[in-house]
Amino acid sequence: MKEKSANRTVEERYSQWKSMVPVLYDWLANHNLVWPSLSCRWGPQIEQSTYKSKQRLYLSEQTDGSVPNTLVIANIEIVKARVASAEHISQFNEEARSPFVKKSKTILHPGEVNRIRELPKNSNIVATHTDSPDVRVQSKSII
Repeated sequence: MKEKSANRTVEERYSQWKSMVPVLYDWLANHNLVWPSLSCRWGPQIEQSTYKSKQRLYLSEQTDGSVPNTLVIANIEIVKARVASAEHISQFNEEARSPFVKKSKTILHPGEVNRIRELPKNSNIVATHTDSPDVRVQSKSII
């Protein structure tokens, strides 16, 4: 009985949050991955225009072992504050993939990715920390 009550509370809170999205956020992009992500890291801003900017995003995907874990490099188009309409923001679909999120590379990764860092002076170098003591340093231009 407690589990049903807890699930109902979670569903009610989610519905309440979803109804408040246009009030809480200037912009929202929802993008489902095939596998859950253990780590996420914003990269540098790539472009900037009047109404939106483009920024790099790093995501990891932790699989069940049937396929290798991956590091996903995506470019995100971020609409600037107060540009997107409230109606558009409130109509997001949690089952869909956002057109604002575009994968640029998917890198096979041995082990799960627990931490992602980009070299500040050279954005083509990415370091990842795994579930082992190893740190992997990779060049995005070679991959």
